Amino acid sequence: GHWPLFLAALCPSLQILLVAQVQSRHCDVKTKLVMHIPCTMCSAIKRRMCPPGWLREIPEKISQDCRYEVQLGDSLMSMSGCSMECWKSVVKACCPGFWGSQCYECPGGAETPCNGHGTCLDGIDGNGTCMCQENFTGFACQDCQDPDRFGPNCQSVCSCIHGICSRGPLGDGSCLCFAGYTGPHCDQELPVCQALNCPQNSQCSAEAPACHCLPGHTQQGRECRAPNPCQPSPCSPLAQCSVSPTGQAQCRCPKDYYGDGTVCLPHDPCTINYGGCPRNSTVCVYLRSGKASCQCKPGLVSINHNASAGCFAYCFPHSCDRSATCQVTPDGKTSCVCREGEVGDGRACYGHLLHEIQKVSQLGVVFLRLRVTLAMLDQGCREILTTSGPFTVLVPSLSSVSRTMNASIARQLCKQHIIAGQHILEELGTRQTRRWWTLDGQEITVTLNHFMKYTYKYKDHPQQTFTIQKANYPAANGIFHLVTALQWQPPPELPEDPKRTIGQILASTEAFSRFETILENCGLPSILDGPGPFTVFVPSNEAVDMLRDGRLIYLFTAGLSKLQELVKYHISSQGQLTIEKLISKGRVLTVANQVLAVNISEEGRILLGPEGVPLRRVDVLAANGVIHMLEGVLLPPTILPILPKHCNEEQHKIVAVSTSSWSPPSRAEQVAFLRAPGCIPEGLHSPACSRDGNRERQ
Repeated sequence: GHWPLFLAALCPSLQILLVAQVQSRHCDVKTKLVMHIPCTMCSAIKRRMCPPGWLREIPEKISQDCRYEVQLGDSLMSMSGCSMECWKSVVKACCPGFWGSQCYECPGGAETPCNGHGTCLDGIDGNGTCMCQENFTGFACQDCQDPDRFGPNCQSVCSCIHGICSRGPLGDGSCLCFAGYTGPHCDQELPVCQALNCPQNSQCSAEAPACHCLPGHTQQGRECRAPNPCQPSPCSPLAQCSVSPTGQAQCRCPKDYYGDGTVCLPHDPCTINYGGCPRNSTVCVYLRSGKASCQCKPGLVSINHNASAGCFAYCFPHSCDRSATCQVTPDGKTSCVCREGEVGDGRACYGHLLHEIQKVSQLGVVFLRLRVTLAMLDQGCREILTTSGPFTVLVPSLSSVSRTMNASIARQLCKQHIIAGQHILEELGTRQTRRWWTLDGQEITVTLNHFMKYTYKYKDHPQQTFTIQKANYPAANGIFHLVTALQWQPPPELPEDPKRTIGQILASTEAFSRFETILENCGLPSILDGPGPFTVFVPSNEAVDMLRDGRLIYLFTAGLSKLQELVKYHISSQGQLTIEKLISKGRVLTVANQVLAVNISEEGRILLGPEGVPLRRVDVLAANGVIHMLEGVLLPPTILPILPKHCNEEQHKIVAVSTSSWSPPSRAEQVAFLRAPGCIPEGLHSPACSRDGNRERQ
């Protein structure tokens, strides 16, 4: 089976035939291995590289169900991120009956490995050894373990007394009698032949008494010479046959092959002591029989180009991000490690949003064109951009402005350029239009124009169109897009005043007047003028008016305890929770001892509570806390339903008033006791109440 290999070494012209034969012994089965690279920011995932030896899918397979951690200030933040699949395929495999890295044929042949009397250790990782069954021996299980046995199972015993037995797995046990003997077992004497005194290795029959040499032997004078045991050779084509002193054939495999001579197998150094290669840093590569080489594993380098002496990790200059540190891992590989507060694979590291915007401002076409924007973001929203997230920032590219930028203006402007959440713009624009909400409550419509550029408008200022020049700059806590201009028109300012208390601001601000009236008439002691710090979620006047369907009148009268619970549900005494702290905490404990969940919608709206009430305006700072304005009323689950199902003893009289001069009705106006059994309060429809005239509207 290995004769072509031997000839190829002697005759290069046969190498093409040899290659074809070796290839035919491979039964390659493509096995695909898949791994996921560590979670990171979704905006940077396509820039990540797969480990050495692995490939990325085309198109990329990106999952968005993982989280990564980043140290922002004093907090370790967990953020939603993305992971990407990398793959590699293992295709090398031997057909059954072949073994080793080159798929050599098993002893006895591939059709009947080990002559059908054993199991060959085949396959890429096999060494071709035959594990013989009971009663068999030999390198290819070609012999009976007991030399006096014969038959397919080597279970029959030869019984030739004076003769040669047809033995072995292929023998039938028949006897070839020496001269002077006959019979099935060569145990019957022939006097007529014995008288002839025939030489050794001869035979004689009674029918024709004469001495004849055994088959294969030649007569030389009075002797019967045994044939040359090496002609034909019983050895492997690769082996050398020689005659032993006893006249037996001796088979010897050539150098770099091993076996009993009848079978010679190539010696693969990689199967013994890994070819002398250091296992932890190199790969043993088979070259030819008895020859292999050591190659460094991916990412490692050899000493003086001699991998057999070992390979080691080496930090090449500029192989890591300039802010990363190159380290050698315990398994002898290099690793680029980002510094604390940054995330990435070490080849690229990303800090918080303000840091990354500063980096971009020093590069390329935007060099020095972000100074005004950086000043605005640094003065107005530094804490937001450096301690929380994720956020999306619209970064105007402009070298100078004609207006003065101070801290107060910066606080107003920066929030209308920040959207909660991470909003990536696809390169091909799979979504033509989308809607975002800024932190200051402004609605933005983003559109892909005919020139495949993204543009956007603020709903309150539709006359001005902004263009996104370059999108999807990654940062540890979000993403930013370079845009053409600064939005100078903030929404109407709410009267924040670090010198006045929350109670004083609520009492003097028309936008908070409905909630202020509820506070004054709910029967709770006034705490919002106390030291705090408090966080108060104030429903807009329009939101409070939505309760004028009977629920508000009920709360002011029979449901006063529920009204007090509702008020407490809008106040937290856990500190001055500005918007970045709300997002990072994700939960707020209220004075009602109930927890409000803080979530971010796909459009960037910040939602509170189980019903997802949106925040309209944020961060109205006061001396003892902060105010956030809501677009709805937070309803504690403990007071639902607000209205009872029946009111057998009393009925409410609804008094219509102008919404522009709304104030709670007096006690006399609020309640009129009417004896109308079975009446249901305003807002719960009852045919009986509407027919008998017991409900009165004015």
